[in-house]
Amino acid sequence: MRRLFSSPKRASEGWHSPKEKSYKFGGLRRTKSSKIVQEDIEPTLTASYWDDLPVEIQISIFMECGVHDFLSLKLVCRGFCEVLAVHELAIAQRYLRRRRHGTLPSTTNHERTYTMNPEDDVVLLSDLFPPAKSAKGGYLYTFRYLHTLRRRQDVCARLSYYLANRVMDNFFDSHQSLVKSRFPSKSDRDLMFERGTAQLQFRLIPLTYCVAYFLETYASARKEHLNHLLREYEAGRLPVPIPLHVRRDMFIKLQTNILRSPPFTDTPTLIATHHCMYLLIICLLRTLPIPHGHGDRVDPHWIGGLLTVSGFGRIVEYFSAEIGDGVQTRTQRRDFMINFERDMDLNAREEMHPCVYLPPPSGQPHHSSVQEVWLDAAGRELSSRPVIPHDSERFTIWDGIPIFIGCGQCQEPDGWMAF
Repeated sequence: MRRLFSSPKRASEGWHSPKEKSYKFGGLRRTKSSKIVQEDIEPTLTASYWDDLPVEIQISIFMECGVHDFLSLKLVCRGFCEVLAVHELAIAQRYLRRRRHGTLPSTTNHERTYTMNPEDDVVLLSDLFPPAKSAKGGYLYTFRYLHTLRRRQDVCARLSYYLANRVMDNFFDSHQSLVKSRFPSKSDRDLMFERGTAQLQFRLIPLTYCVAYFLETYASARKEHLNHLLREYEAGRLPVPIPLHVRRDMFIKLQTNILRSPPFTDTPTLIATHHCMYLLIICLLRTLPIPHGHGDRVDPHWIGGLLTVSGFGRIVEYFSAEIGDGVQTRTQRRDFMINFERDMDLNAREEMHPCVYLPPPSGQPHHSSVQEVWLDAAGRELSSRPVIPHDSERFTIWDGIPIFIGCGQCQEPDGWMAF
């Protein structure tokens, strides 16, 4: 809504001679004495219909807007800015209630279970990442929190697309005769590839939420553990630096504590997340060049650093640069390497404290191996429940064609295993 302005002609303005009229331009007039005088026009402000609406209706209108619209709406007019600033808590709560079927985010508990339905995506995501607690009590429902949820949702959707694309590409390469017999024309094969990728992406998105939750929680736990060890060192209760094998056991214990807390207390959720993490690691390993000799082997430890240090956004950036879905692939890869190296340097300065952790024999910063990120801890937890062997995740891509995504502890599937 915008306010209307009127600029009626002043009654005090009398008749002007033709010569005087010829000098008038843009609200200025030149008198006979050649003196320029600005015309004194005072716009009359008229009220808009927006000002007459009750606050409850205004909040209901803003509740229907998108997350990225709130900042732009603040710049429209002063009335919008005031409503969005004063009633930010109410708008954010109603926005979430609308998309969570009448509920608000809560910490995950042992009784809550989640489905893979698309309408439950926001429920799972906001429960895994609830708003921060306020010092005055309650939670901070803000537009920033909504934007953070949307950003995580977009990142997980992109990662799911890249994983689904890799699965379909591998399926087409290993089943060329089947694909060509079922879909003779190239247009049909392209359509099957596109729809299969969309089906896999749709099913993988909720699983990537749990993977993102684990990686972010694990990174926070490592920082808290380092701060605890620094306090112990300052108090004189840490006489010698911790060696590498003890540090590895500490990190495995941190991961085990996460896996024994919600949402992973639900065994089907733990198994499904394990399969998604296994798929992610396999896809990352398959991007490495095939070694032709001992000197050509690539150290896969950088993948452990990518998972534990850089975060989900950098993983998506890597897949985007590796698959070349941008305009300038070389620029994308260069930017990724610069950003990833910056992440590693920052982690080496902050986390690899020489007074707490004993430096590795090589003198280089040590990063967890691929096996030390989730796989070891999850394998032990699955054995303790016990749920080994277990079923794979079954996805139907087209006309009843199944694709199974699992791990090394799965039962033999009645269909094609993704990797």
